Amino acid sequence: MMAADLEILEKQRILDSFLKVDRYRLRHSAFNGGWVGPMNREVVARPICVAVLPYDPVADKILLIEQFRLQAHLAGLPAWQREVIAGINDKNEAIDEIARREALEEAACAVTELWPVYRYLVSPGLTTETLCVFLGRFDSESWKGGVHGLDYEHEDIRASLHDAATVPEILETGHTGNGPLILTLQWFLLNREKVRRKWR
Repeated sequence: MMAADLEILEKQRILDSFLKVDRYRLRHSAFNGGWVGPMNREVVARPICVAVLPYDPVADKILLIEQFRLQAHLAGLPAWQREVIAGINDKNEAIDEIARREALEEAACAVTELWPVYRYLVSPGLTTETLCVFLGRFDSESWKGGVHGLDYEHEDIRASLHDAATVPEILETGHTGNGPLILTLQWFLLNREKVRRKWR
């Protein structure tokens, strides 16, 4: 498909708060010729977000966080979500710097090397938000653990270490329905030995 296959007829911002929502009137080409539409579509406009899974290849341990999510509760899932570290690019920072900063803010974890994992659309039918995921190298021996986060953002984030050998169990019974966590841990299982060979 090309730009000529899409016509944006109208765009209107209908919510301009923490969330930005735009209403589009558009039409697009059909697979069998002709056009589909015109139609209205509402889109949550979001900048790119960045996630990082800290990994110590020597100790063979990963670091996960846990924090409260109202949206998860409202969806009927556990309100305290087990997650990978993540943050939004709302200050026009470099992607790798966001990963390192968020690791420090949410887990007091100093990440050195970054290994690109995925960049994917979080919810293609709802938002422009994409998540750029990294594996981040860190030294678990010097990490102190605890509860972290920024007070002015009302963050109360518990960080914890896990043996890499427990990842299949986490995927089987220990996740909270969190998509980025599940995708990242599945990638980790497939690529763990390759990463260890390079980082050790």
